[in-house]
Amino acid sequence: MKIAIIGAGPRGLMMLHRLLKTLKQPAEIDLYDSFQIGGHVWRTDQPLYYLMNSTAQLVTLFNDYQEKSTTGPTFYEWSQSEAAQTFIKEQHYDQNFSKVCHSLQPNDFGPRALFGVYTQWFYQEIRENLSGNLSINFINQTVNSAAVLSKNRYEIQTDTTTITYDEVICSTGTSNNRLTNDEKSLANYADQYNLTYITPSYVNEADLTNITSDQTVLLRGLGLNFFDYLATFTTGRGGKYSYDKNQHLTYQPSGKEPKLVAGSRRGVPYYPKTMNQLPLGQQLPLYFLNWENIKTNLVDQKLSFAKFWDLFQAEIENRYYQLLIKAKYPNLNAESFTKAFQTSKDRKATIAKCNFNEEDLLDWNLLANPVAGTSITNIAAYQKILLQWVKLITDDAKLESLHAPITGALTIFVDMRTTIQKLVAEHYLTNDDYVNKFIKEFTSFTGFLTSGPPVIRYEQLQALLEAKILTIVPPQLQVIGANHHFIARSHFYPGEIFTCDALIEARLPKTNLSLTNDKLLNSLQKDNIFSSYKIPLTDGQQFNTQAVNVAEPNFNPLDSQGELHHHLFVWGLPITGVEWMTTALPHALSDDRNFMITNQIAKQIVNH
Repeated sequence: MKIAIIGAGPRGLMMLHRLLKTLKQPAEIDLYDSFQIGGHVWRTDQPLYYLMNSTAQLVTLFNDYQEKSTTGPTFYEWSQSEAAQTFIKEQHYDQNFSKVCHSLQPNDFGPRALFGVYTQWFYQEIRENLSGNLSINFINQTVNSAAVLSKNRYEIQTDTTTITYDEVICSTGTSNNRLTNDEKSLANYADQYNLTYITPSYVNEADLTNITSDQTVLLRGLGLNFFDYLATFTTGRGGKYSYDKNQHLTYQPSGKEPKLVAGSRRGVPYYPKTMNQLPLGQQLPLYFLNWENIKTNLVDQKLSFAKFWDLFQAEIENRYYQLLIKAKYPNLNAESFTKAFQTSKDRKATIAKCNFNEEDLLDWNLLANPVAGTSITNIAAYQKILLQWVKLITDDAKLESLHAPITGALTIFVDMRTTIQKLVAEHYLTNDDYVNKFIKEFTSFTGFLTSGPPVIRYEQLQALLEAKILTIVPPQLQVIGANHHFIARSHFYPGEIFTCDALIEARLPKTNLSLTNDKLLNSLQKDNIFSSYKIPLTDGQQFNTQAVNVAEPNFNPLDSQGELHHHLFVWGLPITGVEWMTTALPHALSDDRNFMITNQIAKQIVNH
């Protein structure tokens, strides 16, 4: 049997590992990627100051929950091992990698480059422990097409090779997209007037050499990519962060930094992540968004989004008030509150009985818009108000997960992840609710609350705002090309403008079959092997998710006529919309959906 895995990132490697543990017959497996083992997100040549978004002890590539025989070290455990030091030396990595390993703590957000080293060690471990009837080969090339020769034969082409396979697994990650009309217009304007325009991409792959200290740079987007750009233009250009005698982080410019202006529709950066304090394998109990409550509230086997949202809110609120009581209300008992809150038919009344100070009450509108209700007359006033909130939420996050009321409460989102993924995958929401509420509202909102940077990035953000290196534009950022520059302003303060020499789209490309530049995805669409997942709505319209349409639980793609390709499999980012949270790394000692999918695909291949 010949098997191809397209994509050598974490998902491709997990799939390879599962296949090797499952296959009983002789097999040859080829692993394709145009980048190194680990893929381009985890490139080992990127700066060590680019940080992961998950803590070191939580992430693993070993399927250690569903299959105990495959247990291996988490990223953190590996970093502390002799095996890590030996591998780093043998592969001639910079000695700084060894230093980082020694200093890494279980709940640190480690460097992405070091996790890339972990992926490469993982691959080496796989190779060294192969059974005699199995072989693997890494082909460091871009796959251009995967043509169907017959029901169970596929021909994969690169620029230099053509190979036929019995089974093909597509686990490609982020791909660049063709520019939107707005992006085209801005790119053309940049070309016309010799400005710098950076399209959505990973920061370490962006060419910033033309950006000088005398320029003003506009960053459009305030998510994770934005924080990577901040690190690049500060630490990456010789600037220094240091703590003063009061343990307050300050910034000493190098003089090489450009003036930074940033904004987005929301006008507020993603919430910071607090430090996890739970031991490995311990999860917070779900009192509300659990399967017992979900099944109780099903109507015609569907869970209304209103009820889902109610259970989700209750879970966050319960955790928030537990932590708040422990932090500020010694006269109250957190466990007693939880018991009352769990059984209450009127949660607001239960909260009211506690007589919390008004400023301590969890306000969902304020959570979504932290600067709402404040008096803002101009952009200078907005900086002051935003800085106050940044300081407040930073101080909260520095308390860590078992003590931080706001960011600590948000950590329970991780424990809800598998439940919500199953709700989406098994279609517990109606199509209308899924599209109009879950995709269009919930995903963006929870991303804002829970997909932000480590708290150290917020300390740095505060320092840059105080040093006037960075200005954040109020909500509803608008950008045009005019007067030989990029002009930025807030919809709410149209009279105050920023004149910029460079515009950076500080975000990553989204999954979009209509716009993708990926040769393989375009080839498979052209041959009608892949089609977009479109969701019919009650008004007669269809919502195009721009994801590859696959039949779950088998993950075989469906063509436009609904025909399955049983020997072809797709998972990860290309099916974002069919699945939810497809970018998340697998968590150790948890019933992680990534491992469920690898198990499912491997079983099918074995049974073929």
